[in-house]
Amino acid sequence: MRHLLIYRLKQTLGERTILFWTIAFPMILGTFFFMAFGNLAKNEEVATEIPIAMVVSNQSAHTETQKAFLTEMQKEKLITIKSYPTEKVAKEKLEDGKISGLFYLGQDLSLTVTKSSLSTSILKVVLDSYNKNVAMISDIAKAHPENLPAAIAAMSDLKPAVKAVAPNGKTTSSFMQYFFALIAYACLSGIFLGVNNSFETQAILSALGARRSISPTPKLTLILVDFITILTVDFVSVLLLTLYITKGFGISLGDNMLGIIVTVLMGCVIGVSLGIVLGASNHASRNLKMGLTVALTLVPSFFAGLMFENMGIIVEKYFPLLNRINPAALLADAFYCLSVYDNPARYARDMWTLAIMSVVCIALAFSLLRRERYDSI
Repeated sequence: MRHLLIYRLKQTLGERTILFWTIAFPMILGTFFFMAFGNLAKNEEVATEIPIAMVVSNQSAHTETQKAFLTEMQKEKLITIKSYPTEKVAKEKLEDGKISGLFYLGQDLSLTVTKSSLSTSILKVVLDSYNKNVAMISDIAKAHPENLPAAIAAMSDLKPAVKAVAPNGKTTSSFMQYFFALIAYACLSGIFLGVNNSFETQAILSALGARRSISPTPKLTLILVDFITILTVDFVSVLLLTLYITKGFGISLGDNMLGIIVTVLMGCVIGVSLGIVLGASNHASRNLKMGLTVALTLVPSFFAGLMFENMGIIVEKYFPLLNRINPAALLADAFYCLSVYDNPARYARDMWTLAIMSVVCIALAFSLLRRERYDSI
């Protein structure tokens, strides 16, 4: 049996077009994803300090307090204060977008911006925070002056910046969904290998299939050798993609390496078995079958979020059953459970669903291939 495995492996690796779709294309797609938003998908903070400028409109007793407040915000890495020689220059920088806001210091602290954006909204929150704290300290000074030092200390310890974390305490990004869906797509690319294998198994479709059909080797042994060979090729190709994403791009898929390997293996099993079923179910031309193969890889991956990150959420809202039977969505959700949302029950549900689907597909594929009989070859 070993020599059969070696020969089939050589035969499979000689199919360059098929290997392109199973190995090269997912890596190329992953490279484009990383170029587009790879840094946003990493588990690290990507927010930058908001540039502002200060102008003293009139010197007053409040000016130094206002300066101290903005300086404290700069220490918290929320803003960065830029200095300009005159108010006119500062306004020009504001118009050019070099700074996001212009704070006027005086009797009252005021803010000038030129457009609405996330940065200007944060600066508005900073201004509101200052005004509320000034009002609070004024009230405390009048009602309970003995508590004034504690109030000032609380104000100086203000940290308005917020960092989103996942339920397991790890930072996360919605852009990670693209890479989860990409690995799911790579697993389903085993359909290409399965369909190609059908042409090399059926005598009515190829000369190689005819020669194999009259071989004295038992049919079940040939089917088993084919399945192990193409599953191995698909499994190794997806592992290479996973290493490419984690080591090459520096994007973390979580610390559960065993879980990642098991998920990849399960995804490859369902992909290869679907391909064998598609190839053995009819005697259509190679072009037609390859067209169906492209559809069977791209359509499920689309609904899993490969092209649009919120697609899985939309499907879950309007048609949740699709997420329960879509192998790409199940794989993407399993990776999400491993790296972001620590939910063993949900992960187990995804794996059991994929396992049941794989068993059904494998049984159907073996049944279809073993029933192949010819009056003459």
